[in-house]
Amino acid sequence: MVKQEEEYTEIKEQMYQDKLANLKKQLKQLEEGVHPDYLKRLKKLEQNYQTRQLLNQVFERVEIERVERDHILEKEAAHKEYEEKKVELRETLISDLEEKKRMIEAERSSMELTSDKSSLQLADHAIARRLILEDSMEVKPVTTRKLRRRPNDPLPVPEKRRKTLPTLNFLLDDNEIMEDLRLMNRNKSSPSGCEGSPSDQRATSIEVKVEDGKLYYDKKWYHRGQQIYYEGKEIGTKNSGLICTINPTEVWIKRTSDGNKIRIYISQLQKGKITIRRRSA
Repeated sequence: MVKQEEEYTEIKEQMYQDKLANLKKQLKQLEEGVHPDYLKRLKKLEQNYQTRQLLNQVFERVEIERVERDHILEKEAAHKEYEEKKVELRETLISDLEEKKRMIEAERSSMELTSDKSSLQLADHAIARRLILEDSMEVKPVTTRKLRRRPNDPLPVPEKRRKTLPTLNFLLDDNEIMEDLRLMNRNKSSPSGCEGSPSDQRATSIEVKVEDGKLYYDKKWYHRGQQIYYEGKEIGTKNSGLICTINPTEVWIKRTSDGNKIRIYISQLQKGKITIRRRSA
């Protein structure tokens, strides 16, 4: 019995020594980097590393191509928007200049008509006053009676003939001209001397205002995007359009015929130079 226990103890000791020697051997292999399991796992890690590197390179190329494509599209879109804005700016400036040109021509025609009429009235008034002054200052010959000479009276000495003074033509001085102009202006501004077309007289009764981006004209409200008709002496016959913008001093309308924009000033609506009305869709 004792012998069997000794043999069992020797076997266990041998197994322990074998395992210890095996572990020391594996530890030495790990230190030298030649352990089979270590080499196997290292190879697997290297394969994963190579695969991920390849995927990263592919992803990098795809991202670079996408960014370049987006850059090209953004560049084309920016260039297209620039060209559209340039054309729109040019059309807007042309429209503004044409509108100003029409307004200046209309004001010039109105000033010429007013100037011609005022000049004619002033000339007629000046001629009338000059005629009155000439009539009042005209030198009339004095009628004298010649008496019969008595026998004892000396012979009369012949009188020297008086020189007839020329008729003086008095013109109006500056003060009288200015007074005549003030009088004409008072008559023109008074209700009895008021002159104007029916549209100008009607314009005084039209209320025009802009509130909260809406236009109040002739007891009706107009808003952005509404279809209207507009007409007037400065823009021609009746046209149709769409209200684009409403500002405190002006209204922009897009013409239906050609798509161009036209500007109408609030003052033109107030003076009746341009009229608008609603148009059914």
